[in-house]
Amino acid sequence: MKLSSKPRLSCLILTLLTAGPAAAAEVDLNVNNNAARLTVEIPAPSNNLVFDASWLHSNNGDAGSVAGHVTGKALAAGPLKAGVGLRLSYVSYDGTDDEDGANLGIGGFLRYTVPQYDRFLLGTSLYYAPNVLAFGDSRNFLDFTLWGGYSIIPDADVYVGWRRTRVKLDEAGSRNIDGGWLIGVRARF
Repeated sequence: MKLSSKPRLSCLILTLLTAGPAAAAEVDLNVNNNAARLTVEIPAPSNNLVFDASWLHSNNGDAGSVAGHVTGKALAAGPLKAGVGLRLSYVSYDGTDDEDGANLGIGGFLRYTVPQYDRFLLGTSLYYAPNVLAFGDSRNFLDFTLWGGYSIIPDADVYVGWRRTRVKLDEAGSRNIDGGWLIGVRARF
């Protein structure tokens, strides 16, 4: 089942470039030799809701997503921030079959600020969509990232990390959209 990837991806990119930055609380760009991911995060009027939109472009395909999270401190007075939510992703794999699909992933993120060294940060995120939450040519979806960073200034970080974005498709089977080491920058406005 084809979902017509080009118009949907174009709409997501246009949304990211026009609507997001004007009201953005955070913009994140990370790259490696084969892929680049741009994420725009926008807080809701409520203090504990955050929404984001991202676009991952790689040599193997594209993945666009929107997400919503409930966020807060994971420990009452600790340096661990957590978010739990849903991520709706559209994936287009550029293999021989040019398959695409949508996935509703369940997951979240953790972000730890090292006490007494508050410029050092560690983080991870994980989203998984099983077959029952996968549509089109997709059968399941996994997006996992692990990173460590340093706050150059209070509103900007640099980081290195590792990412695996994997989708299982009808014809192509399990395929990596992206996987491997990355470097990134994050700015808060």
